[in-house]
Amino acid sequence: MTTIKLYANLRNLAGSKELLSITGKSLRDVLIELEKQFPALAGVILENGVLRQHNVISINGHHATDLNTPVIEDDMIAIFPPIAGGWS
Repeated sequence: MTTIKLYANLRNLAGSKELLSITGKSLRDVLIELEKQFPALAGVILENGVLRQHNVISINGHHATDLNTPVIEDDMIAIFPPIAGGWS
């Protein structure tokens, strides 16, 4: 299973601060399964099968935007939600 690490409010929505294990052959498969297992995430990361704007996903530390990217058991997927803020 691929390991998922959620950040910021995504942890709260999933109700877990732990690493999650999700099965899938592609990034898309993993994200769809993540939404099935944690319904509160539905529509937050993907919207109509497309990565929502401003979410950042990395696979093993490398930025990932192609949902068809293959994933394997040992991969670590990190998902960062949009974060507002900055300098005043």
